[in-house]
Amino acid sequence: MYSHLLQPLDLGFTQLRNRVLMGSMHTGLEDSASGLAKLAAFYEERAKGGVGLIVTGGFSPNLRGRLYPTAAQFSRSKHAESHKIITEAVHKHDGKICLQILHAGRYGYHPLAQSSTPAKAPIARFAPSEMSTKQVLGTIEDFANSAKLPKMRVMMALN
Repeated sequence: MYSHLLQPLDLGFTQLRNRVLMGSMHTGLEDSASGLAKLAAFYEERAKGGVGLIVTGGFSPNLRGRLYPTAAQFSRSKHAESHKIITEAVHKHDGKICLQILHAGRYGYHPLAQSSTPAKAPIARFAPSEMSTKQVLGTIEDFANSAKLPKMRVMMALN
């Protein structure tokens, strides 16, 4: 029934060793001081175990898109440089990794959260401020900036 699951998959620009994908999940390691080293070890074990493609937990493209005030952000060269430890750990075992760039929108758990709607999410403590057209365009630019940061070439893709 699942005879192709462990077969390689050619995506054109790269090949996955199999079709096993580890979906994005937030471990809480993304946000702690020594978290990236621990995250590298966490993802390395999955790559060593045979996962073909790993999708990281979400990293915000800007301050107001964070899930909570101290949540991880991926918007500067220093952020990209610090992720090198993760990609090297995964690539060491022939795994591929994809960075999830995530804007929390109305699910942001802080008073600076922005969204296309001012409606408070049921799980959020604060109602977001509604984004203007200019802010939406700025956020699109922030996503593009995150995607083209130096060292991003070591990641296989963006989510």
